Amino acid sequence: MRAGPDPAGEPVPVQSFAISDRRILALLATLATALFAFAARLRLDAQPWGDEPHYLIMSIALGKYHTFDLTRVYAGNDYFAFYPQQIDPHVYAGPGGVMVPLHNFGAPLLWALPYALWGRAGVAALMVAVSVLIVVNVYRLLRELGIGRPYAAIVTTLFVIGSPIYMYASMQFVEPLGALLVIYAVRVVLRPSPGPVRVVLASAGLGYLPWVHGRFVVFTVILGGLLVARAYRRGWVALAVAAGPVAALVLALELFNAIRYGSWSPAPGNANYGDGLFQIAPQTGLSGLLFDRQYGLLSHFPLLVLAVPGLLLALRRGPLRRHVLLIAVILPYLVAVSTFRYWWAGWSPPGRLLAVVAPLLAYYVAVALQRLHSWTLTAFATFTALVGFMIAVAGDFDTFARFTTSGGAGVDPILAGLAERLHMTALPNLLPSAFQPGTSKIDFGAWFLLLAMFSIAVWMLGQARPVEWIPAEPLGDLFPALWRRPAPDPLPPTDHADADVDADGRRTPTTQLAGVEQVEAEQVEAEPLRAEPLKAEPLKAEPLKAEPLKAEP
Repeated sequence: MRAGPDPAGEPVPVQSFAISDRRILALLATLATALFAFAARLRLDAQPWGDEPHYLIMSIALGKYHTFDLTRVYAGNDYFAFYPQQIDPHVYAGPGGVMVPLHNFGAPLLWALPYALWGRAGVAALMVAVSVLIVVNVYRLLRELGIGRPYAAIVTTLFVIGSPIYMYASMQFVEPLGALLVIYAVRVVLRPSPGPVRVVLASAGLGYLPWVHGRFVVFTVILGGLLVARAYRRGWVALAVAAGPVAALVLALELFNAIRYGSWSPAPGNANYGDGLFQIAPQTGLSGLLFDRQYGLLSHFPLLVLAVPGLLLALRRGPLRRHVLLIAVILPYLVAVSTFRYWWAGWSPPGRLLAVVAPLLAYYVAVALQRLHSWTLTAFATFTALVGFMIAVAGDFDTFARFTTSGGAGVDPILAGLAERLHMTALPNLLPSAFQPGTSKIDFGAWFLLLAMFSIAVWMLGQARPVEWIPAEPLGDLFPALWRRPAPDPLPPTDHADADVDADGRRTPTTQLAGVEQVEAEQVEAEPLRAEPLKAEPLKAEPLKAEPLKAEP
C-alpha cells in the first residue's frame, strides 16, 4: 500500500488501488463463496444441531403436509433423513390449546423451493448465497461512507474470515437473513438519493424481518421509521413506495398470528415459551454477550474489539451523523437482547444474537485502521481475524463442539481443544463464565476495563492523525432536517457553481456517483495578462473644396 506526504509531512492513506471496485468485489465474492461453500460441505456430512433441525422440520411441514402445524412431522419422524434420532418438539400449547411453534416461519418460507428441490443441501446453498451478499454489502457500505479502496478491501476480507459471517454461513440459522436485510436497509437510508427500486426492496426487507424472527422488529421500527421520514417530505407517491411494503408485511404477520395463534406478538412462540424483554438486568446480559467464555462475541471474534476505538474516532463533526444512525440501529437491539432471560440463545454457537449487527461494525473497524494508517494496527487486526477464523474452522470439523453448551457449564470445547494443542491450557480460564460457579461480576468488570484501556490508547493514537483521513460523504436529505444550521450568506457564482461543500469544508461534485472516487485537479497558475500600449495614429485633415453656387434663373 503506497502513501504520499500531505502538507504537514504526514503520510496520507492512499484512497484507491489500481483495481476497480467492481474487480475488488468480484475477488471478495469469489473468496467468500469458496470459503463458505467449503464450510457448508463439511457440515452436510454431519447432522444439524440446536435450532437447525427444527427450521428444517418447518420446511417439511410446509412442503409435505402443506400446513403450519408441526405436530404431524414430529409424530411421524419425518426428520430422520437429517436427524436420525428422537428430538424434543419445539411447539408449545398456546391459547385454546393451539400448538404454537417456537420459531417464526419467515426463513422456511424463503427456502421452501430450494428444500423441495435439493433438501438440506438446497437450504445450505441459499445460506451461502445470502452470506456472500452480506460480504458485498459490507464492502459497498464502507465505500459509500468514505473508506478508501485499500482499507475497504482489507476490512471486508478480515470480516469474511474473522467475524460471525463465516461461522453462520454454513448453518441453517436465521441470523444471516436478518444481517443481509438490515445492512441493505442501512445503505438505502444513508444514500443521498435512493431510487424507488432500492426503497421498495429496503421497505419489503424491513417488513419481512419480523417474519424471520420477532426480535428483529426493532430494526423494522427504527429503519422503517427513517425510511418513511425521508419519503414524507417528497410527496405522497414517495411515501407510498416507502411505507407500503413494510406496512403490508407487518400487518399480514400480525393478522396471521392473531388468527392462527390468538396472539398479537411478533414472536408468539417466544412469548409462549416465556422469553422476552426486560427479564434480567441489561448489564448482566451484555457482559455475557460480549465476554462469556462459551457464548461471548468478543471472546470468539476478537477482531471486533477494534470497533470500539473506531466508534470513538467517529465522534467528530463530519461522520457524526452517519455514526448516530448506525448507533441508533445497533444500540437499541443490543440493549433489548441483553434483557432476554436466555441471552445466550440456548443450544447455539457463540455470538448468535449479535451476529445480525456484526457486519455494521465493519465501518468502525475500518475507521480505526484508516485513521491510524499503521502497519502495526493492520497486522494486529489480521492476527485477531485469524484467531477467530481458527476457532470457526475448528467448529467446521467438530460440528457438535461448536455448540458450546455441549461442553458443560463454563467449558467451550473448541477453545479448550485449541488451547490443549497449543500447550496453553490455562488460556480459556482467563475468560469469565456466566455459568461457572465462583465467577463474580468483578471478572466481567476486569474485561470491560481492559477493553476501555485498549480503546482509549488506540483513540489517542488516532487523535494525532489528521481528521481528513476519514472523509465525510454527503448524506440523505433526512439529516439536514434534523441538524439545521444557519444558512450562510449567498456566494457569488464561480466556475465551480456545480459543486457542494460538505460538512468538513471540502468541495464535492453534486453529480458524484457512490463508490466513484474523486481526483483533485492540480491548480494551474494563471499568467497575468500583459497590456500592450496602443499607438495612436494622427488624423490627417483633408481640405474641403468649396464649389461655387450657381444661381438658377
